Amino acid sequence: MTDTQPATLNLTPSPRILEMIAEVDLQLHQCLGELIDNALDELVEASAQDPTLEPRIDVTLPTAGAAEKSSEICVSDNGRGMSPEQLQDALSAGTSGKQRFGSLGLFGMGFNIASARLGAITEVRTGCNGDDQWVIATIDLLAMQRQASYDVPLRYEDKAREEHGTLVTVTKLREDMVTRLRSTRAVRDTMAHLGRIYTFMLRDPQGGHSGAELMGGADQRLYVNERAVSPHLPCIWDPSRSVIYKGAPVPTATKIDIPLTNAYACMNCGRWYTTAYEKCIDCESTDIKEQERQVRGWLGIQRYADKSDFGLTFLRHGRAITYQDKSLFNWETPDGDFELEYPIELGMGRIVGELHLDHAPVNVRKTNFDTSSQEWRFMVEKVRGPEPLRPKHAMRLVGHENGSPMSQFFNAYRETRPGLRYLVPGNGETSIHEQAKSWGTKFRDGDPEYLTDEKWYKAAADHNRIKDGPPAETKPSTDDDDWLDDEGLGHLGGGDDATESTDDEDAAETEPVKPETREERFARYRASAMLIPDTDRAIRIGTSQPVLRVYVTSGVELTEDGLSQPYAIQIVGGEIEVYVDSGTSLIAQYAWSPMNVALVCAAPQLKSVYSVDWSIHQLVMSILDQFPDRRVDAAAVRARADSLLDDMRDRLGDLASKDPNAYWSGLSGEARRAAEANAVTIAPDIDWNAAVDIGDFGRYLSAEGVHDLVTNSPALVLDGTLFRATYASLGEETQADQVARVGALLADLRRMTAGAPTRRVELSRLLLTAELLDEEIVSE
Repeated sequence: MTDTQPATLNLTPSPRILEMIAEVDLQLHQCLGELIDNALDELVEASAQDPTLEPRIDVTLPTAGAAEKSSEICVSDNGRGMSPEQLQDALSAGTSGKQRFGSLGLFGMGFNIASARLGAITEVRTGCNGDDQWVIATIDLLAMQRQASYDVPLRYEDKAREEHGTLVTVTKLREDMVTRLRSTRAVRDTMAHLGRIYTFMLRDPQGGHSGAELMGGADQRLYVNERAVSPHLPCIWDPSRSVIYKGAPVPTATKIDIPLTNAYACMNCGRWYTTAYEKCIDCESTDIKEQERQVRGWLGIQRYADKSDFGLTFLRHGRAITYQDKSLFNWETPDGDFELEYPIELGMGRIVGELHLDHAPVNVRKTNFDTSSQEWRFMVEKVRGPEPLRPKHAMRLVGHENGSPMSQFFNAYRETRPGLRYLVPGNGETSIHEQAKSWGTKFRDGDPEYLTDEKWYKAAADHNRIKDGPPAETKPSTDDDDWLDDEGLGHLGGGDDATESTDDEDAAETEPVKPETREERFARYRASAMLIPDTDRAIRIGTSQPVLRVYVTSGVELTEDGLSQPYAIQIVGGEIEVYVDSGTSLIAQYAWSPMNVALVCAAPQLKSVYSVDWSIHQLVMSILDQFPDRRVDAAAVRARADSLLDDMRDRLGDLASKDPNAYWSGLSGEARRAAEANAVTIAPDIDWNAAVDIGDFGRYLSAEGVHDLVTNSPALVLDGTLFRATYASLGEETQADQVARVGALLADLRRMTAGAPTRRVELSRLLLTAELLDEEIVSE
């Protein structure tokens, strides 16, 4: 080597690298998130040092009408601030000015990428309590490129000694960022994203919503343009609620706390080690300490079911990395493939939860965990289990059911039938998924009436009451007094006529009775009525939008002009109240729904009041079209039938195992072949001969097979074994009637599973059959 040859290479990258990295398509909320992460880290530490601190982060964004290249984006906090030395370390790309372990974000590279993605100039103003000056650093990417230098000038400005905190201001905004900010939804959408990402950090663990204490929170404060960012609260049932599965209560929410063995973490870069190292492999830091590890959080059931609005949130140090993740609903087969196991019925799910994985690695953009890591796979095994969630599938493959926390929720709450059995709001006819979800919107808007689960629970309970009808009235017997009546001495009996009359009472009888006003009459109806859960809402009638409420009454005579009638209607101030007598023949004898009775009876008056030029039929259909939960379609009927058949198969598998030959003998050849075909479809590698020998064939019977057992071997499946119908103690003719009755229900089930019809009236009839059959099946 000669004297003129260089001894070293200067590999300091060009400042252009930051601008190139900024080409990565980070969304506005992701860029802000990186800056907010650093502020939250600081405030958590500052609050621990000073309990009197009221932590606050403010984000300022230009509004749609004012957004332009010269606009500013600001993120500020009232934390402890930084010294010039701390600021230099914080802003150096690829380094961190504070310990990374236990932190949401990093200054350094993450900060530089995020700020460069927003704009070309970033100013950081920071100061500590007791200092006389703000320290201000300006990162100008274009100037740095021209100078081919990473040197950043500092300047100082006077401040009051008690002032402290950090303010990040980005200017010379990128064109694509300006375009996004010009959207009228930009600020609103950004707040919604931040509310989901920081839901745990912003949540009040003492809030008044159901499950608040179980879910926890850090109670931090974040504002965008002076408006508080609301955490996206999970809308779960109160953990005190439960349903019965296999004879035991399964609560609607449960805490997850899985301790792990301690490990060693680099306090500088955050890398974990299973054994102690003197020096970190990644950053060469010697600050490596033993730390506790755990998987913590909760699983719960949402108060409404939806096709996409459900799933798990995975967090690291309180920040949501993934939201509504559904990967744990897939079962990984031994071949490495994935099978979707949840949701089953109509594709609607309601399992939700949050799991904190502070020890698990995430990607640089904080958009996902490393799902191939040992830490992630351990969590999956403990929370979801390695076996299929489906009990029959798991029994066949491994000989036992999945016992994980996820499996408990899967089995106990996988169906969305209305009522208390599965805790699903209903209207007496169907589940009211859309209405229940709209209540969820009011819950997240902070409406006090919807913070707890009482509204949803009442709708589930009222569904049962409306469906079952009023209890039969019983009148006290007066047989003991009949002989007195025969002798003309009825006034001496214990009935209403036997009460003694006093002078005061005689005087009272002569006083005129004040007639009941219309308002008093409807108040009396309301006091003894039950609101149909999905009707308390605005509807469209012509150009008007009145609120419709339909009530079901029992034991109250509905009158108009002194005449008894099956309904009563009142329209006052944009509100429609319709009362329907549950005992009217249209309901009791002809199985009309209270809603249909209400609309048909009220339609003439609605047509007159709202001056619509429609026929009665058009008016009723127009209103019904605004209640999507009440629509009946073939998919709903088929799903209902499949669910009922699965229930029967589960029970028949256990029953047939006790006497396989007797159950097998009750099946026709066609039913045996159908069971074998079902088994091959569900479990291609099944040993069918063995399944027949041990009675496992019962888990694969078709509706035809169940019908065969009722017809050919009723003693095996009636009398509370599979069906509740009494059989053995009855006479021969009555036995035949019981077999015919249950057989007729199963014949309808056979039609439903083979392919439901499309005519609405027939679909409604089959759904009614499903309800009757559900009540007939013996539950666990």
